[in-house]
Amino acid sequence: MISYWKKTKEIYNDDGLVFIIGWYDHKNQDNGGYKALGIHRGDHPLSRGVLSPCVIPETTRNAILSGLLHQAVINANDAQINAIVEAITFFR
Repeated sequence: MISYWKKTKEIYNDDGLVFIIGWYDHKNQDNGGYKALGIHRGDHPLSRGVLSPCVIPETTRNAILSGLLHQAVINANDAQINAIVEAITFFR
């Protein structure tokens, strides 16, 4: 279970450093939440024993997704390209 996150999808995993996209609903007070990029490492951070990925602010999110897409293109990694493009599209 992931606290305050709904409909999450892993879009990138670098040896346990994981980026997810989904709906973040802080303390379940935002009527379903808002689209967000999150990050966690393995099973950290935890809040009351529940995985609680950190929310990345929009400007930083865009820079990270851009960099990940660039890396995927340079490496010709089609699966990674598709996952990052899906994430970028999610935030439109």
